[in-house]
Amino acid sequence: MNTLKGLNLTPVSLALAIAGVSSFSVQAEEKSASMDTVVVVASTAPKSISDIPGTVWYVDSDRIEEEARSGKSLGDILAATIPSLDIGSQGRTNTSQNLRGRSALVMIDGVSLNSSRSISRQFDSIDPFNIERIEVLSGATSVYGAGATGGVINIVTKKASDQGLHAETYVGGGSGFNNGEDYDGKIAQSISGGNEKARGRISAVYHDTGAKYDANGDIIVSDITQGSLQYSTVLDLMATGELNLTDTQTLSILAQYYDSQQDSPYGIDFGINFAGLRDESQMNARSKGYSSDRQGGTERYMVNVNYLNSDFLSQQLMIQASYRKEKMSFIPFIYGSYMAASEQNTEVVSLRMALLKEFGRFNLTYGLDGYIDTLDSSQDIFDPATSLATGGLVNNTYATIGRYPGTEVSSVAGFVQGEFNITDDWVVQGGYRYQYINNKIDDFVAADAQAMIALGGATSADSVEGGSTDYTVGLFNLGTIYHINNMNQIWANFSQGFDLADPAKYYGYGTYQPQANGHLSLTDSVNVSDSELEGMKTNSFEIGMRNQVGEFSIQTAAYISLSDKVTSYDKSTLAVLVSDFDKRVYGLETELNYWLTSNLQIGGLGHVVRSEEKNVNGDWVKSAVTTASASKVGAWVGWYDDIYALRLQSNTMFDLSDDSDNELDGYTTVDLTTSVKLPVGSLGFGIQNLLNEDYTTVWGQRAQIYYGGSAPASAFDYKGQGRTYMLSYQVKY
Repeated sequence: MNTLKGLNLTPVSLALAIAGVSSFSVQAEEKSASMDTVVVVASTAPKSISDIPGTVWYVDSDRIEEEARSGKSLGDILAATIPSLDIGSQGRTNTSQNLRGRSALVMIDGVSLNSSRSISRQFDSIDPFNIERIEVLSGATSVYGAGATGGVINIVTKKASDQGLHAETYVGGGSGFNNGEDYDGKIAQSISGGNEKARGRISAVYHDTGAKYDANGDIIVSDITQGSLQYSTVLDLMATGELNLTDTQTLSILAQYYDSQQDSPYGIDFGINFAGLRDESQMNARSKGYSSDRQGGTERYMVNVNYLNSDFLSQQLMIQASYRKEKMSFIPFIYGSYMAASEQNTEVVSLRMALLKEFGRFNLTYGLDGYIDTLDSSQDIFDPATSLATGGLVNNTYATIGRYPGTEVSSVAGFVQGEFNITDDWVVQGGYRYQYINNKIDDFVAADAQAMIALGGATSADSVEGGSTDYTVGLFNLGTIYHINNMNQIWANFSQGFDLADPAKYYGYGTYQPQANGHLSLTDSVNVSDSELEGMKTNSFEIGMRNQVGEFSIQTAAYISLSDKVTSYDKSTLAVLVSDFDKRVYGLETELNYWLTSNLQIGGLGHVVRSEEKNVNGDWVKSAVTTASASKVGAWVGWYDDIYALRLQSNTMFDLSDDSDNELDGYTTVDLTTSVKLPVGSLGFGIQNLLNEDYTTVWGQRAQIYYGGSAPASAFDYKGQGRTYMLSYQVKY
């Protein structure tokens, strides 16, 4: 059995195959994509697109390069290409950028970027230059366990071929031409090579941005909540290698260092003694002269080793081991009378083993996986006298305290998945996953009490008691696909997903009573013994179809996902709250393409979604706009020939409201990308926000609701970028 030999598989190819899914794509450069094409996108062996019972979207390197020509970030590229993924933030965070209205598991080559501490920086993780393709599985999946209730996004990196030495060079720059600080520049280089025995690729990307300006020509207010991308420097270093140990055994490795740091001279002047918090006229949201000992950034080290054996005891064996360490820092935020900024460090070790056995019409996959995820964090309190005198523009570290209790989340799971071909046209698959999770929480003095001690308001404090909690969960899936003919299929699928709310933001909060001796006595707390954090299981149902008729192709699916828990946040403390209320998300996602001529293509995508929860009276009400997804639609027209490529596309987010009278205003942006092949390389040109639409980003609107009690709304008015021009040159040789 040598079906794995020479297929250059990634760990996630096996993992997605356990779910029984692969990809569907209409490639922009081709007239159409035949659904009879044999692909190895999300499977352990070559599999026709027409045999896949599930909604999976596939974005190839050409489309990624095309979108990047207009200067889009990874999150915005995904939003433009994946129907059920929400519009992006244009900042450092992908908070509430849901997939099918729920959270997504994001991976690089099968290595999860999600952690128990749910900092939404997964799209601040890799430069598009290093991405070969992106595979997206919509809907909850039982294969991965916790974190994939909305679906899975796997980013597959570029690898070397066995055809000798190759290199790729990219140089690009852009501006909105507002002034000399309005710039965006990137340079990238890769070298790869190898033969049938061994292959390797190394790459380096350096990306530097200055100020960003809105449609009115005003500098965009820095996001003081989750961090923005103005005045940011990114370094992405990556190495991949593959070694054929024998005819049936392959060892591959990925190593990445990613560093993205902000160093902005602009900040918010809250006025002397923070007078702007009470009188907005004394606040200036675009002040120069800002400096801080800590600003927002992401630093990550990651190593992934993958072993494949296509003939292990007459089975196919995959073993994946990975290590990830990351440091995520935030810019100063105002806490009443002082400024502070946190830093959160995560370390994750994971291991997965899977075996695949074929029995004629029946295929069986089974295995084990596990991980250990640890978190520690700190918070810098900045000198209050300096911060107050400068309105928060100058922040020098005065003291460092703990931000969240230390946590360790460990998991081990077993899974089995089977697929049976009832006939040549009808396939059924199903599987089960059983997962054990253990949470360990350290004793912790609440951050507010630590701050009071650091600022001289107390001398000591009681700790909120930590402890350990255990969870077991069984997750089931069942799906089927029927081939009407080679070009038309219909499917139905049921799968269960599981989520565990962020334990670091759930535990460690307390109410204290000051004593005469300066000690803070704990009177009430959120602790492990009295308030055990509950997990949330999601049941997801979908029906879908894939069709290709002549020059027209479409993939569409209707779905509903149901859960019995709701996660929210306390507005005063931003602590996680888990409530025993039912939640449902239902919708329809679609993408279609039509070739008017052999070179001219039109297409569109859309996602109609609604999120609802039961209230205390048992009535269904709209979910809060801070977490719910808004419907969206996109449309495009493109021209492609041997020399020229042009694509004009629009993306629209629709208005969204909830039953608490909160609203998000929708907006439409239009982008243009072009490229021309030169005798050597290609020249690309793009315009982001072609019509210079004036709008506040979806995150800027959500931040005003999340943090509105801390400062005037204008402090969180994170605007969309105005018309911006990008020019690039790329050569592959």
